[in-house]
Amino acid sequence: MTEVERKAVIVLWLRQAAFSELACQFAKFIERQDKNGDDLLVLTAALLSEAVSQGHVCLNLAQVGQLGNDLDDVLPQHVDEWVTRLRQSHLIGQPGELTPLVLTESGLLYLYRYWQDEQHVAALIQQRLQTMPILNPKQLQQDFTDWPSLQLGLDWQKVAVLMALTRQFSVISGGPGTGKTTIVLRLLQLFLNQDSTLRIALAAPTGKAAARLQQAISEGGSPTIQAIEAKTLHRLLGITTQREQGVYSAERPLAIDVLVVDEASMIDISMMAKLLKALPKSARLILLGDSQQLASVESGAVLASLCRDEATFSAKFREQVVTLTGQALPSAAGPSLLIDSVVLLQHSYRFDGQSQIGQMAQAIQAGNADQFVAVLKSSIETVWWRQMAQITIQQQVMTLYQAFFEAITHQQPALQCLQLFEQSRVLCALKRGPESVDSVNYLIERALAKQAWRTHHSFYYGRPIMVTQNDYRQGLFNGDTGLILHDEQGELAACFVDNGTLSWVALNRLPAHETAYAMTVHKSQGSEFDKVCIVLPEQSTPLLTRELLYTAITRAKQQVSLIATEGMLRYAVSTQHQREMGLVLEPA
Repeated sequence: MTEVERKAVIVLWLRQAAFSELACQFAKFIERQDKNGDDLLVLTAALLSEAVSQGHVCLNLAQVGQLGNDLDDVLPQHVDEWVTRLRQSHLIGQPGELTPLVLTESGLLYLYRYWQDEQHVAALIQQRLQTMPILNPKQLQQDFTDWPSLQLGLDWQKVAVLMALTRQFSVISGGPGTGKTTIVLRLLQLFLNQDSTLRIALAAPTGKAAARLQQAISEGGSPTIQAIEAKTLHRLLGITTQREQGVYSAERPLAIDVLVVDEASMIDISMMAKLLKALPKSARLILLGDSQQLASVESGAVLASLCRDEATFSAKFREQVVTLTGQALPSAAGPSLLIDSVVLLQHSYRFDGQSQIGQMAQAIQAGNADQFVAVLKSSIETVWWRQMAQITIQQQVMTLYQAFFEAITHQQPALQCLQLFEQSRVLCALKRGPESVDSVNYLIERALAKQAWRTHHSFYYGRPIMVTQNDYRQGLFNGDTGLILHDEQGELAACFVDNGTLSWVALNRLPAHETAYAMTVHKSQGSEFDKVCIVLPEQSTPLLTRELLYTAITRAKQQVSLIATEGMLRYAVSTQHQREMGLVLEPA
C-alpha cells in the first residue's frame, strides 16, 4: 500500500465514524502539530483518545488488536515497529520528557497529564508503605477482646482493622454485606482510643456516598465519632470549577492525621493523584470499596489495580493477629510490595451460602456464564423475562412500583411515599436509546398518563427525581433522590428524607435533576434496595460487562428482576473490562 493509499484509508475510516468526534478532532490537532506528516501518528492519536474516553489511562499498543480489514495494512504488525515509528515524532517523548504524548518501552502510550498522574500515585503510595507503631497495646488488646466475632472461622473485619491501625497505607475491599461500614465505625473508635487528639477525616467520591457515610456514623458511632463530618473529595480538597487542582497540595497539605475514604472504586487516577499530593507525609490513608464493582466514570481503576494480586501477610503481622484476635492468618502466598497493606473481605453477612443472589454474584466474578444461568433458572429470588418487548418492560416495571403508585394515588404521607419508592429501583445499562433509562422513564410516564397522572407537566405530583449536581447550600448531592409532593401549604415542592427527617425544597431552588423511575447502574453504586429490576439492551455494547452486571445484581437485598436475553447475559458475564493502566509499585 502506497502512502497516498494509506492516507486515503485512514481518512475514510475517520469519516465513517469509527471514532468519536472528540477522537477525530484530537487526531486532527496532532496532525497539525506533527512535523513529519506521519499518518500512523494521526491514527494512533485517535486510538488513544478513544481509549481514554473508555476509561483507560493509556493505550496499550499490544492490545489494540485487529480493528477491521481496512486497517490490516495500516497498523504495524509488531509493537516494536509501532514504537520505533512513533518515536520519530517530536510530539512523543520518553517517560519524564515534557511532550504532549509519552510512550514507554513496553508500548504504553499516554497523554502527558495521565502519565504524570500515574507516576505521582505510584510514588506517593510507595512512600506510605510503612509500619506504624501501636501507641497503647493494652488498650488495643482490650478493644479486640470486647469485639465479639459474628462468624465462624477467620474474622476478616478484625484483620482489616488491625492492618489499618498498623500501616500508613491500607486497602480494604469487599462486596456488599461484608461489613465495610462496621469496619469504619470500629476503626474510628480504636484510633481515638489510641490517641484522642488524632485529626480524622472521612470522605467519599460523591455527595451521595458521603451522605451515606455520614448517616452510618450518626446512627452507630459515639458522640465523638458523630462529630466527624463526611465530605466529598471535591469539598475536602477545595476543588471547584475555578480551582480544578484544589486548594490543598504538597505545599499546602490538609491538616489531618488519618483519612478514611469510602467507595474508593469510584476514584479516578487524576483525583487519586490530587488526594495523595494533598495529604501530609505523616498522615495515614485507608481506602475502602469493592474492587469488583464498576470503576470510576473518568480514567483509571486504581482500587482494582491495587487489589489485583492475592493479599499477602508477613510473619510479624500474622503474629500480631494471633496475639490480638486469637486467629491464624494463612501463610503469605509470595513476595509483594503491598504486603500487610491489602485485605479482601470474604464473608458476606447479607448473602449466606443459600442465597441465589450471592451465588449469582460469585458466578459473575468467576466469569462462569453457565453457572450464572443455572443459578438464575433455579432461583426463587430472581425473576427472569427473556422478551424485550416494550409491553413486557412496561408491565414488569409498573408491577415493581405498584405499592408506591398506590401510595401516591391515595396521597399517603410523604415519608411513607418516599420509603416505598426507595424499596425498589429499575437499573439500566444505558442512559439513552432502546432499553435505557430514558426509554423506561418514558414508558412509565406514558402508562401513568393513562391513569390520569399529569405526567405532561414538568413537575407533577408523585414524580421521582434524582439530583445530578451537588448543591451544598441546599444540602443536596449528585445521586440524591426525592419526590415532587404537596408541602404543608399544599404547594408542589421537592421532598427528600435524611435519617428519617423530611426536608422540602422549592421547585425554583432545585439544582439540576432528572426523572428517576430508572437510573443507570453507574448511578446506583453504593445504594441498596429490597428489589431491583435490571433492564439490559438487546444488542452488545462496550458498557455491558461483568462489572456492570455484578454491580447491578448486588444492589438487591431480597429480589432481582431481569429483563434480558440469555445471550446478552452470557455476553456480560464473559466480558471483563480491564482498564489499561501502567500503575506499578517498584521496590525501594
